Amino acid sequence: MKKTKRNMLIAIFVSVAILTIGGARILQIERNYQAHKPILEECISNYGTVIIEKKRFWSLSTATCKGS
Repeated sequence: MKKTKRNMLIAIFVSVAILTIGGARILQIERNYQAHKPILEECISNYGTVIIEKKRFWSLSTATCKGS
């Protein structure tokens, strides 16, 4: 196998892996947002304060309502 062909296959594999991981992460963020949306809307309608926390870089956020 020629070196350029091998390098091309590696580049394609890495690109597909990056796109797959990125797509999965976007889906996680969207599902997390949809799960928190009712909490956020109820809190705002009751004149509460929405608190959104993110503990680590790769973790998803948590939403809570303070006061009402």
